[in-house]
Amino acid sequence: MHINVEKQPKSTIKLTITVPNEVVKKTYEQVLDKLIKDTEVQGFRKGMAPKEKVLEKTDINKLYGEVINELLQANYVQAIKEHQIAPVSNPRVEIKEFHLDKDFEFTAVVPVRPEVKVGDYRKALKEAHDKKDEEDKKLNADRLAKGETLADTHTHLTPNEVVGIINENSEVEIPDMLVEDETERMMARLVDQAGSIGLSLDQYLKAQNKTAEQLRSDYSKISEVSIRSEFVLGHLVQENKMEVTEEELEETVKASGNPDALEQLKNPVEKWYIKSALEKNKLINSLIEEVAHENEQGHEHE
Repeated sequence: MHINVEKQPKSTIKLTITVPNEVVKKTYEQVLDKLIKDTEVQGFRKGMAPKEKVLEKTDINKLYGEVINELLQANYVQAIKEHQIAPVSNPRVEIKEFHLDKDFEFTAVVPVRPEVKVGDYRKALKEAHDKKDEEDKKLNADRLAKGETLADTHTHLTPNEVVGIINENSEVEIPDMLVEDETERMMARLVDQAGSIGLSLDQYLKAQNKTAEQLRSDYSKISEVSIRSEFVLGHLVQENKMEVTEEELEETVKASGNPDALEQLKNPVEKWYIKSALEKNKLINSLIEEVAHENEQGHEHE
């Protein structure tokens, strides 16, 4: 197998993989052998029919499709292992041609984790908190002047405000593929939700006074912000060595009241997603408390 690796913009890598013809033929024979074992032909015991008889009743395009899938999966996995590439999503694969008597060549465009550069986000958070604190003081003074009681005089940034400020102070190039895939998922989810209440996509768009292009553009912007936040917060979780213990993980899952949540922890992938989300929440909450504490100490020294 020959592999050509080409770095592309926005955290993507293009692999051009050429599989020798002898491997193509060997894979074809393996797929055909399995097909023969699973095929019933009248007059023969299952799995004992001659190859020619099985091929007569087989859709050749479907057979070739299975061979191609085998070649793609085996050689793509081998290529990313050899070159130590860690994809963050599925690749975009393009096949030039398939012929039993030729080498098999395909390309795979792979999104990888982007480099994250974070500026002085703590200073920006402190400035935002101080500004909000001044606004709250003015608002509370107005309420007191009107004879209103104050429920809480402590100022805190919200999680959304923290994430927004961190994003504003970060540089990261998001792979277009990730944004496009997430946008498609959001569109599909909308179609399902609209369908569940008896609305078609056209009816929904008409009610919102939007075109499909406008909605897709809106979703694309939302997707980009969401993916950007994931990478930036993930970077800061590592940088700040933010960890969630097994005990914290179980306690949080139990407190959620979701009876299926504990079962999800048995799945390594589900567990990783839950733990990752908790680590990000822990980071955000610690930053909220940190800037609030600094603000209170500043007042004490005034």
